[in-house]
Amino acid sequence: MARRRKLNLQELNELTDELAVLMKQQSDARLTEDFVRMNPKEIDDFDLRTQRIYQIHVILSEHDARR
Repeated sequence: MARRRKLNLQELNELTDELAVLMKQQSDARLTEDFVRMNPKEIDDFDLRTQRIYQIHVILSEHDARR
């Protein structure tokens, strides 16, 4: 796996902002799912957000490990 360069402050802020938005969307989707089943597009969107959340967590954990 290729090593990533250290992130600058702006990149860290952008990733943490994106993560917060994605986590809120996931939370909202889960709450809605309790009342109304997701359609296929919503399921795909949920899965894509899950993948992106994982990617951001990996990036941030690698960044923290290099501190």
